[in-house]
Amino acid sequence: MNKYDVIVIGAGLGGLSCAARLSALGYRTAVFESHTLAGGFATEFKRKGYTFDVSLHGVGGLEEGSFAQLLKDCKVDRQIVPLRKKHPYSIRWEGQIVDIPSDVQEYVQLLKNMFPAEQAAIDSLFAGIRRFEEGFSAFSSSSLTSWRKAAGLVKAGTFFRWTQMTTWEAVSQFGLSEKFTEFFTALWAYYGLPPKRLAALYFFIPWIGYHLEGTYYIQGGAQALSNALVDAIKSAGGDVHLRSQVSEIVLKGGKAVGVRLKKGDVYEANWIVSGISPHHTYGRLLSNHDAARRELEAVSGLETGTSLTQLYLGLLCEPHELGITEEDLILRNEPDSETDYEDMMSGQYTKGNWMLTNYNAMDPSLNEPGKGVIAVTFLDGLENWPATRPEYRAQKEAVTRQILERLEGLYPGFGSKVVVAELGTPRTMQRYTANPDGAVYGYAQTVRQSGMKRLKRKTAVKRLSLVGAWTQPGGGFQGAMNSGIMEADRIAAKLGQAERASTFTHETYQTPRT
Repeated sequence: MNKYDVIVIGAGLGGLSCAARLSALGYRTAVFESHTLAGGFATEFKRKGYTFDVSLHGVGGLEEGSFAQLLKDCKVDRQIVPLRKKHPYSIRWEGQIVDIPSDVQEYVQLLKNMFPAEQAAIDSLFAGIRRFEEGFSAFSSSSLTSWRKAAGLVKAGTFFRWTQMTTWEAVSQFGLSEKFTEFFTALWAYYGLPPKRLAALYFFIPWIGYHLEGTYYIQGGAQALSNALVDAIKSAGGDVHLRSQVSEIVLKGGKAVGVRLKKGDVYEANWIVSGISPHHTYGRLLSNHDAARRELEAVSGLETGTSLTQLYLGLLCEPHELGITEEDLILRNEPDSETDYEDMMSGQYTKGNWMLTNYNAMDPSLNEPGKGVIAVTFLDGLENWPATRPEYRAQKEAVTRQILERLEGLYPGFGSKVVVAELGTPRTMQRYTANPDGAVYGYAQTVRQSGMKRLKRKTAVKRLSLVGAWTQPGGGFQGAMNSGIMEADRIAAKLGQAERASTFTHETYQTPRT
């Protein structure tokens, strides 16, 4: 059967969550994905008997919080096993490893002990964060009655002010020192920009999840989440087609009515959702549409976000045997975040800061006992990597060697334990996702491209939507899933209105008058 209620292009988390939510609402959906796996960045791969999680490091609120609600909306909450992390992250700071507490009060006390001259300012910062959280909750909650939501928004001044600030501005407004701000915002690299450029919205929403709702990993890794979403779609009567690249969005009367695959098959639907980049959606898939050409020009003028390089390492021992006990550790080498960012984006990788993820500590069941798996991650740009194969391979070998040498210096004997060393570069990200420049966060998460200012999911083409990291509300696991679920609710409302209108028209003209 080649007819569905909704067709989704791309099986990233935005597309999968949109299809799963629509399936939960009673619509028959189909997802078409060119890759051999569903999940986009939320996937895994295997090498020499080792399982590597492509991207998941942690999410906030997996049991009772905001992320748990997303799972419930997609009816996959019972298929996900949350694993509580001991710490959101750790940081090598001035020669010492500091574990960041999940509990807010413990975190405040840690900060006061480290920066005793700034205790009053620290209290002011955390009071501001509480006001930000209250405003965000009032703004985003759909369960509140209209008058309660309106009353909450009256108190949301802090939230709205901070949406116009960078992360650095939001923190330093309380008179805190640069050294404190660098320490407090050390996790910035996971959001793609240094704190003086990163929108406060994209730093503090995950922060709230980590410290108010708890930090978690998913048992089985990111692929377990993607597989659960696929199962939810299929169990509701939908389909997920892998190795099925869409070559065209079919239009009729200016309205999206279906998709054509690269192999020629055509599938029809009442609504089309694109979970791939807007550049490819408006360009390759809608090359003959006037409105799409105008949209392509507009989206191409926006700032694309950064990419990543990741070295996935399989070890002959478990990481703790080498002294690696932390779950997520920032290997801080450069104290200034702006310098760190510039070094990485210019390919001076040994000068900057890296993130080390210890998957054995987060999920001992991901690999067999005795097999260690860690990943080293840092920001990177596509322009740092040659396009020609010989030069590209040579640079991969050189960078892998640099990373291993630094790890050997930190953890003597490390090199002798390495069985697998698989380097993923921005070109790898681009090849597997088709994202421009290998971007992993969609558009750069600046103030000008954050929140309501980010690309809208509604398009100029009738019955065509966009979802994923490029669109509102933003990147990351939670942002991408939120985009899919929110758009699914809007589509369901629109299709429901059309169905009611159709029923009304049918009854009006078919029921005999008396």
